Amino acid sequence: MKKVVVNTVGIILAALLVWWMFRGTNWAEVAHAFRTVHWLWLGMSVIWVVLGFFTRVQRWSYIVSTAKPVSFRSMFSATQIGFLGNFVLPLRAGEAIRALVLSRLSQLSFSRCIAFVALDRVTDLVGLIVVMFLAVLTFHPAGPISMPTGFSVPDWAQGLLRPEAIRATALTMAGGLTGLVIMLVLLYVNQRIVLKLSDKILGIISHALAKHVHGLLENFASGFHIFRSLRDMSKALFFSLLTWITFAVSYMAVFYAFDLSLPWYAPFLTLSLLAIAISLPGAPGFIGQFHLAIMAAIFLLSPDVDVDRARAVAIMAHLINLIPIVIVGLYCLYREQLGLLALRKESLAAEAELESEESTEE
Repeated sequence: MKKVVVNTVGIILAALLVWWMFRGTNWAEVAHAFRTVHWLWLGMSVIWVVLGFFTRVQRWSYIVSTAKPVSFRSMFSATQIGFLGNFVLPLRAGEAIRALVLSRLSQLSFSRCIAFVALDRVTDLVGLIVVMFLAVLTFHPAGPISMPTGFSVPDWAQGLLRPEAIRATALTMAGGLTGLVIMLVLLYVNQRIVLKLSDKILGIISHALAKHVHGLLENFASGFHIFRSLRDMSKALFFSLLTWITFAVSYMAVFYAFDLSLPWYAPFLTLSLLAIAISLPGAPGFIGQFHLAIMAAIFLLSPDVDVDRARAVAIMAHLINLIPIVIVGLYCLYREQLGLLALRKESLAAEAELESEESTEE
């Protein structure tokens, strides 16, 4: 019931976002932006999106190989089917589906594959932290930011566009990210110290919260320690950074395709806003959230931009990410003779069984 409510709220919010961002759109101008786009740059963007598929698989392979060698085909199919699920099904259903497909193709237990997916998200988070640091260090508006002509924001949001508000937010994010990096390092080096500090600090607020976070940190720590060596972890983290580089280059190519004159750090701000936007409940395909992040980044960096051109960029950037994932994901489903809805149903049952086993153990 909770998932249904969250999914419904997400779809409603996405519909409101789409209405707000695209109200008053001059679709003739959007069409003109598409007709005058530089297709060579768009092609380059697609190439970098596809390269990201392979770097993600390679990153995950260093994690999974700690248990047993798994073929590249199996790793690729599990990864791409999982990302297809994330884009077309609600509530990031693709993560459990990715674990289920890997379990089927590799004969590893579902519980172990879920742990591998969780650790892959942690290594992915390290790359995101680097991206956010770059955005925080480079984006420093000199004066108040105004929205482009033809696009307005609510009065309460105007205060968030003031330089002092942006600097305060940036410093808070930098401090939070620094603390997160330190915690992850300490968790790998000395799990006991982190757990003790967490219990003591959070225990002041709530014993239930302290217990919940304690369990999460233990799961992270156990995940880190599946690496056979620091060298294996370094390889996974290197490919995490490489994956985020492919994302950044892909978005810069999209900006070039539409003749947007943005600073070199534009992709890092874009990716940071995207990470925040798609972490919130929304509709399948990240419709609305995705477009909001792209347009927000463009407006923050180039307030004099034509609004309809920015809308065209947001639509194209979304399609460049969505279409390859759908095509490759469907191909992997066909090649492995699997069905996405059947996988979704089976993954829900497997997750429920796993939660039941953990409850029994407690």
